[in-house]
Amino acid sequence: MHLLRKPDARLVRLHSNNGGAGFYVWPSGDRVPDEVAQLLLRRNDIQPYDSGLFPGHPQSWRLGNWREWAEHI
Repeated sequence: MHLLRKPDARLVRLHSNNGGAGFYVWPSGDRVPDEVAQLLLRRNDIQPYDSGLFPGHPQSWRLGNWREWAEHI
């Protein structure tokens, strides 16, 4: 959680060339275990940040009400 509190930090799901996938905190690059990522995604204060490759299937999330914060930047 402390990494997601940093400015511009987001939880992202990345896929590799070998077919693997995982969750990372971007831009720091720290790997988040899948179990922890699933717990984070269940929280009300973790919100989708983009629509991903397919609508309705986000690939990144941010902590808090980032949409409101973005209006003040």
